[in-house]
Amino acid sequence: MSADMIQKGRIGSLKSRTGCKTCKIRRVKCGEEKPRCLRCASTGRQCDYATVNLSLSRGQPPRVHRGLSTVSPVHRERRAFEYYFFHAAPSLSDALDLGFWRGTVLQICGHEPAVWDAIAALSTFYEHPPSVGWPGLYRIQHTDRLPPPQSRNHRDALTWYTRSLRKIQQQIQRGIADLTVVLVSCVLFMCIESLQGNIKAALALYHQGAQLMNGASADTRETSLLKATLAPVFVRVGTLVTIFDGVAPLPDRLPSPRTLESRFSSLPDARITLYSLVTDWKIFDCDSVVVHQQKSTTFISPDTLRRLQTRQQALEGGLLAWHRRFCGMDAVVQYNKSSSLMSEDAAAIHAGSPSGIIAILLMTYLSALILTRTALTPAETVYDAHETDFAKILAHAPAALASTAVDNGYQPPFVFDMGIGLPLFITILKCRSPTIRRQALRLLGQAPAIQGMYICHSAAGLLALVVAIEERGPSCSQEDLSVASLLERVGRVPRDGERIFALRAAPWSSAGGETCTALQYSRRECINGKMAVIDEMIVLPASSPWKKLTIL
Repeated sequence: MSADMIQKGRIGSLKSRTGCKTCKIRRVKCGEEKPRCLRCASTGRQCDYATVNLSLSRGQPPRVHRGLSTVSPVHRERRAFEYYFFHAAPSLSDALDLGFWRGTVLQICGHEPAVWDAIAALSTFYEHPPSVGWPGLYRIQHTDRLPPPQSRNHRDALTWYTRSLRKIQQQIQRGIADLTVVLVSCVLFMCIESLQGNIKAALALYHQGAQLMNGASADTRETSLLKATLAPVFVRVGTLVTIFDGVAPLPDRLPSPRTLESRFSSLPDARITLYSLVTDWKIFDCDSVVVHQQKSTTFISPDTLRRLQTRQQALEGGLLAWHRRFCGMDAVVQYNKSSSLMSEDAAAIHAGSPSGIIAILLMTYLSALILTRTALTPAETVYDAHETDFAKILAHAPAALASTAVDNGYQPPFVFDMGIGLPLFITILKCRSPTIRRQALRLLGQAPAIQGMYICHSAAGLLALVVAIEERGPSCSQEDLSVASLLERVGRVPRDGERIFALRAAPWSSAGGETCTALQYSRRECINGKMAVIDEMIVLPASSPWKKLTIL
């Protein structure tokens, strides 16, 4: 593929003076053959020459016509592309990635029908997001139990998605697939699956994409294009996959993060370095889980503990070095000055500026730093000393939310990157201050519903359950477990023996064959003067909203 097809740039006008409607919207030159042009005939698309004006005034969102459900599929397809251009693409990620979503992706779709179909599917799911609630907790393992399409829009989206998948698979089987096209399609497919709550499929797609990227020939023009356009995308997705899966294969030919001894040249430079550190933290966290499985560090062999402590110190040093250099950037200096304002004024200043990106990076940094410093201490009370850092995470949230909000003030249903969801999740789970916990839960409810592979609204219900069990005990009713009920209560700081240190949501099949969510958790309790690990589980939902939930 030529560099001209990949270079970033502003997309020109969607109007053209002549040619069929399909070629106009696909931004390809129409041969103007009548009654059906060769481009449409070769791709099996409908072709007509009626006048359609897709040009809209700058800064104005496209008007949603209620009669669109009755028009032909090709018109709905074109409208989906229009919605992607004006709404989905600008909201999918922050300003640092517009070159990918409104540059690379759109330029490739002009000559690749598979990418065009994937855009139409993604756009439709973006405008009409499927309902992803509590079932999302067990969908990770049971992707074959996804609900059927909820509307005609969803049926259209699935039709386009299936068509795109089939085209890519056929190209691969015939040995004519362009690697860049396949990887761009893979990114779009991951978004489509995440929007449906199908996290397992999104994870599988990442692994396939990383494998393809690792298999690319070295020192070719195609490889250099992959490094410039797709490798940064995959390294960030790889961090999310590592958080979910424990360890993920990162593409071999990624741009190496700059050494922490040098000054960051840009926000993307700082971001990719932080993501690399977060990946290192997760790998360290997986290795240090042996500490949390014990009653105290005295049960760990001295050599194992010493090796873990050395890694902990190195990771903490790397995070602190990142923060020093990050805070020296001009944009971050300006952000810190504006953050001293009242929250509403600061949010207005932050909207449309890189401040939202800075806020998310600082929230992510603080979360990783807290978890690194506490990783080798089994007692959950260790987090009490970090209450100030948890409060700082919340202080950055308004700027982050302002940066992702759309024109009407609402949050989009999905953002591609790791946003504020994970830092807020960690805050609610590990900070036992009832005030901070509830503030974080409110902020989580204001965030985009799905961030990367993280389903925020499902997580909010799960976290409310954890807080309720810690504050009120496992015998609370299902009504007590709701987010709304929790926010109405003042709450209290749970005792050490009431604190949950390990948590897992898993699918559970009832005797009647119904699939629901089981929450498996562990806590430490002093019994007869000895510390014991207590493993418990709650199955949701209860058969009655007033029934006491039973510990299994």
